[in-house]
This record gives sequence, structure tokens and C-alpha cells, in this order.
Amino acid sequence: MLVLVGLVSADEPMGVMANLNLGSIQFINPMDNTTTPPLLVGELGPRSGGLLDVVIMADGKTAIVSNFGASYVYFVDISGGFNKTPTVKGSMFTNLFAEDMALSPDEQYLLVTDGGLASQVAIIKMSDLSVKYLNMGAKDAQAVGITPDGQLALFADYLDGSVHSFWFHDGKLTYKESWLVRPDWPVNIAISPDGHTVIVPSAFRPVASSFMINDNHDLIYMGEIPLPSRGSQSCVFSKDGTKAYLLINGNFGKGTLVAVLNVTGPGQVTPSGTVIQVTPTRGTGQFFGVDTIALDPSGNYLYITNPTSFGVIAGFSVLDLTTNTEVGLFPAKGIPTGIAFTTVPSWDMEEN
Repeated sequence: MLVLVGLVSADEPMGVMANLNLGSIQFINPMDNTTTPPLLVGELGPRSGGLLDVVIMADGKTAIVSNFGASYVYFVDISGGFNKTPTVKGSMFTNLFAEDMALSPDEQYLLVTDGGLASQVAIIKMSDLSVKYLNMGAKDAQAVGITPDGQLALFADYLDGSVHSFWFHDGKLTYKESWLVRPDWPVNIAISPDGHTVIVPSAFRPVASSFMINDNHDLIYMGEIPLPSRGSQSCVFSKDGTKAYLLINGNFGKGTLVAVLNVTGPGQVTPSGTVIQVTPTRGTGQFFGVDTIALDPSGNYLYITNPTSFGVIAGFSVLDLTTNTEVGLFPAKGIPTGIAFTTVPSWDMEEN
């Protein structure tokens, strides 16, 4: 018979938050929502630069953090989990206001976009932390997403109200096509687990845009998704891709909300009718591309930090997606922005 003999992986289910104001990160234990003290204070660039986005590599051993004002990204060893202080194992100057980041599925390249309305994209080769740049000319890149097959990189162009599609191969970006979504002011890119649905949050209007990516990797505009309020910032898909959760912080008397969306087919996204109130209310405004919501490893809980640097909260909210209710607000030792989770531990099953 099968006998459970114990936890043999060094990995732990763990969240990593960037602190905007302390120049540090914090770990979250999703089992009880406790956090560590601020970690690596003074080692992730100047505090005034503002730490924003967080990406975690698939093995759960390295976190990547962007420092906006310093124009750096930092590579942090988190392999010791809660039991060991993380260490900075590398950094890279990006020559742009580093805000959003996307890691290629093969983890060979990191794309970094600029929060300062620039047209340059930094392409970092992970094996040697070398960097090259793509200048998009008249096109801007404020947020980036990469399809799960690694074939396409999508960029949100805030001022032009467009989404740009590029072929992505061996670290080279080649322009493919653009779609105008003006005047939706796109601020982020969310791509479904199967790579066929794209949701683009909008800064000011009470809508988001949906796209289909077909088998030829063509980007096809599917229309607007009506929302209960203006000003959306981050979006995350459920693990099976049938739901999407969109963070809305435009306020306008309605506070901070999460709209639950149904995904019934490639690019086919509609409101489910469920809207979850998030308290306390966050400020208005949106970070470019920074993922300020994340699913925990179980996929049953949604974590929400600060989608803007205005009206910030020194804590994070947790929503129970099985009941679509807010669990509560948990304290943080700073102003949390980007957030990401490692995978769940593996269990060794042996035959006896």
C-alpha cells in the first residue's frame, strides 16, 4: 500500500512581497498569514527608489525584484525559506525605470519594462545576467506578458492605448502586430494558463479589454468586459483558466473591488455577477504592470497589496474564493506592492 512518509522537499508554500517604502522584502506564510520582519533592508538599492514587482522562478529558490528609481532588478536567493535569511546573489542595471517584469517560460530571459513612459525594453539573459535592449520607436511599453509557450511577448502601451505583439525567440523580439484599445489606457497584461485569453486592465474606464490568441499566435480583439467601477490594475486567472479576478481601485464612491470574471473559451470573458468588496479602500491610480494580487498555492485564496502609491495600506487583504468573501486585513512591516507565491511542497509517496 501507499504510505505517506513525510515532507522531503526543501520548498515551502511561501509568498514574497516587495515593500515600496522600506527597500526590503517580506515573506508570507499562507498557512496562517504571518509575515517575517523586513528582509534585506539596504541591500536592494536605495529605499527612495521604490521596490515594485516580484517574480519567483519555478523551483521556488529565486525571487526577482524591481527597484523603480534605481533602475535595477535584484536576484534574491530564497531557497532557505522561512528558516534562513535570504541573500542577494546578483543585480542588473536596466537603464530604465524598472517597473514590470516577465520571465520567459524556459527561464532563460527576463523582460523589464519602463514605468516612466519610455519605448525601451530591457532583455536580460539569465545565464550570465547580460542585458540588451529593444527600442520600440513610436511604440511604448509600460507592461509586459509572455505567453506560456514562450512564443509571444505582449506590451501595454499606456499613452497610445494599444497592445503590441512581438515574436519572442532566443532573446530576440520581432514586431508582429498592434491593436488599438483607446481610450482604455491599458496598464497591465494578464494571460491565461492555456495562452489563448488575454485580459488588459484599464486605468480610467469601467471596462477591461479581452483578446484571443489563436493557434497561429494572432492577437484578436474580442471586445470590452463591463466592470462595476472605473480603474482596474491587476488581473489573475484561476489555475484551470475558467475564472479571472480583476482588481479595481478607481474608487469613485465604490471603494476597492475584485470583479470575478467567467472565461468560457479563448478570449470569451464575461462578468460572473460576483463582486467582492475589499477593505480598507486603497487609493486611486495604478502601477504599470506590477502584479499586486496573487493566488496562494492552493488557488483558493487571493492576496491583495497596494495597486498604487497613493492611499496605501501597511498590510495585505486576503479573500476566500470558495465563498467570495474577505478573510481580513493582515499587517505588514511596510507598504507592500508586488506579490508572488512559490509552489506547494511535494510529498514523497513510497510503496511498502
